[in-house]
Amino acid sequence: MRDVNGTKTDGETGSGTDELVFFVNGKKIVEKNADPEMTLLTYLRRKLGLTGTKLGCAEGGCGACTVMVSRYQPCTDRLHHYAVNACLAPVCSLHLVAVTTVEGIGSVARKLHPVQERIAKAHGSQCGFCTPGIVMSMYALLRNNPKPRMADVEEAFHGNLCRCTGYRPILEGYKTFTVEGGCCGGRGRENGCCMTNGNAAEKTSKEDSDEATSLFNPADFTPFDPTQEVIFPPELMSLIKNHRPGSLCFRGDRTVWLQPDSLEELVRLKWEHPDARVVVGNTEVGIEVKFKNMVYPVILAPAFIPDLNQVTHTDHGIVFGAACTLSLIGSVMKQAVQTLPPHQTEVFHAILEQLRWFAGLQIRNVAAVGGNIMTASPISDLNPVFMAAGCKLTLMDKDGVRVVRMDDGFFTGYRKTILRPQEILVSIEIPYSQKSQFVSAFKQSPRREDDISIVTAAMNVTFTPGTDVVEDLRLSYGGMAATTVLAKKTANGLLGRHWGEELLQDACSSLAEEMTLDPSVPGGMVTYRRTLTLSLFYKFYLTVLQKLHLQGVVVEEVSSDCLSATDVYHPDTPSSVQVYQAVPEGRSQDDTVGRPMMHLSALKQATGEAVYCDDVPLYENELYLALVTSTKAHANILSIDTSAAQRMPGVIDVVVAEDIPGSNATGPIEYDETVLADRQVTCVGHIIGAVVADTQLHAQRAAKAVRVQYEELQPIVTIQVRTATPGHT
Repeated sequence: MRDVNGTKTDGETGSGTDELVFFVNGKKIVEKNADPEMTLLTYLRRKLGLTGTKLGCAEGGCGACTVMVSRYQPCTDRLHHYAVNACLAPVCSLHLVAVTTVEGIGSVARKLHPVQERIAKAHGSQCGFCTPGIVMSMYALLRNNPKPRMADVEEAFHGNLCRCTGYRPILEGYKTFTVEGGCCGGRGRENGCCMTNGNAAEKTSKEDSDEATSLFNPADFTPFDPTQEVIFPPELMSLIKNHRPGSLCFRGDRTVWLQPDSLEELVRLKWEHPDARVVVGNTEVGIEVKFKNMVYPVILAPAFIPDLNQVTHTDHGIVFGAACTLSLIGSVMKQAVQTLPPHQTEVFHAILEQLRWFAGLQIRNVAAVGGNIMTASPISDLNPVFMAAGCKLTLMDKDGVRVVRMDDGFFTGYRKTILRPQEILVSIEIPYSQKSQFVSAFKQSPRREDDISIVTAAMNVTFTPGTDVVEDLRLSYGGMAATTVLAKKTANGLLGRHWGEELLQDACSSLAEEMTLDPSVPGGMVTYRRTLTLSLFYKFYLTVLQKLHLQGVVVEEVSSDCLSATDVYHPDTPSSVQVYQAVPEGRSQDDTVGRPMMHLSALKQATGEAVYCDDVPLYENELYLALVTSTKAHANILSIDTSAAQRMPGVIDVVVAEDIPGSNATGPIEYDETVLADRQVTCVGHIIGAVVADTQLHAQRAAKAVRVQYEELQPIVTIQVRTATPGHT
């Protein structure tokens, strides 16, 4: 065991910082001074020079930094491969794991992997910046599922954004891996690939006859052979099996990373450090540190404590340890839906529906259910379902264990729960549903995949068996208050009522009164959000009405023009056709006019070998600059205090307008702008100063430490141009 300073206890001796051991592309890495605040992306690019993994959004939203992590799971004696966002993964969380980057699966000089080859030759890479991340998402999918369906491919790409191709050629190229669209057309795969069973010539002839509508010939691609993939490093497997489990400690300049190996040690550390943040996937804390300048002196990392990763089936439901990832929960529930009676899985269906749109797969692979609950976001996708279902939570501190229910008293305020500072969340029990019980969950967001919700809702109704009389009703909403809330007044008023038109009208009237928002509420869209509370209930009403009708309960039938509202949205597999003019017969092969040509840099882009500006190797004594920008739209600058920034590690200088000799003016024609804001700012983001430091991180931190005092002026609230007074300009 260790204390917060990393000092070993129980008679052990040591420096207080353990060695971090992991493998990258089969090469062993031993890091003796691992920084808890360093991400895997920074380590790969700056310390190992593996620049194929790109820095895009830095918050897990674009997928440009996707890599594959492989971990041996002793409990199942299996290897688990999964895609992660390297921009959020703390390097300290990778002890005894294997990391595979785009450089590790193939190269132009050595040999391209089929995943790299197909995106390039299918014209799926244009600027190429997102291409390595897309390659690794597909690669991780194939390592787990060598024969995916097209739906699996689409799900794997929910966390990857591409701003050039429009996705069509990417999906068309990777469709050749799927059972629906492989080079054998999805037929006869049990007899082997057409490239090896003698059918390639027939396939090629067919494709040639359709030359004007096909940009590539699938038969030209290298067949995918899952038996030839890179193996898990034998040395790492030996280390894992011979490694004595124990707690770990890594110390940085500002943060101590403590990774306990038992639930008892975690409880003790949390009691000693009640303000310590508990981190599993780092999808929340990582963003707070990067973009909100938060500092957490102590991080507790319990991701590999067995008790927190257990999945237990009970008579009442399924109990998930708080460190279980959302991907694991999804897979367990999918299996439960396939094996349990349908009436027991209503809650599971609702959770699975929300998980379909919960961030990208890279996030779900690492984000823990406990973190989702304890973050206490008022627009959470899952908390409304947990609350509507009445899930039970097991909490623990050194004084013992208590069980609480997720009800209207669990969230006590914005980002606050009833947990005491010393308590930890151990597990959540998600209950089975019962006969005559129906549960639905909804999410409305600007776009379906990987987006923040506007309003979320979960609704749970139980009827007296064989009737349409409401016995119990829970309506839970996110995005309608500072916390996830239950519409208790509306629900209580509907108890004992028949599920019909009169109930619908009264429910909508009551919800309109109960679900109110202040006009100045964060997020805006007040009228829209209030309308959503009613429309989502209407959708639930129709859904339940249809289910009751199908069960033989005498209720009014859903009209044909409303039936579509009862359907769960399942997007069709995208399909498209690109037609171009065929090359006339007899034209020389050397004449490329009219012939589809692969992007000249596509192969290097797909292997991560293409060099972008940020990939240029660092120069000796290279310095970094970070900008200090205005937080006000229109204000006078009263003072700029750079003293705190000047004292920070690595800072060379801080420059403001008064430090510029000569003219501070600039402009394309007239010098009517300033390089740095001089006495006044005219927009949010107006550049006030610049910090120069030895590293990018030091420069960014110091820029945030510069304090600017403003005198706010009349804001500009319209874009309308005022008419000039006659005689004036």
